[in-house]
Amino acid sequence: MQKVTSIEHLKQLAYRENGDFVQFYIFLAGGIARSGKMISYRPTETKNWLIINEIDDSYQELIDKSLSKRTLIAEAIENGAFFYSDIF
Repeated sequence: MQKVTSIEHLKQLAYRENGDFVQFYIFLAGGIARSGKMISYRPTETKNWLIINEIDDSYQELIDKSLSKRTLIAEAIENGAFFYSDIF
């Protein structure tokens, strides 16, 4: 696991040339629980954030400005609770 340190860092980690999704986790309650998210960052598309929330299988397509307004991802990054996982 690697801690995500900023939105720019998240963009680097979530981008795959082929558009594949990447596994991330928000750790909740001091690490007792976690919320899984599959994220794909596609900088050339209008809605450049594609997110699958594993807790309920919901799907979101967002623009950059909406990421912090419609998800807890930015807040989790600021609180040091958002992590990239290279192991599925």
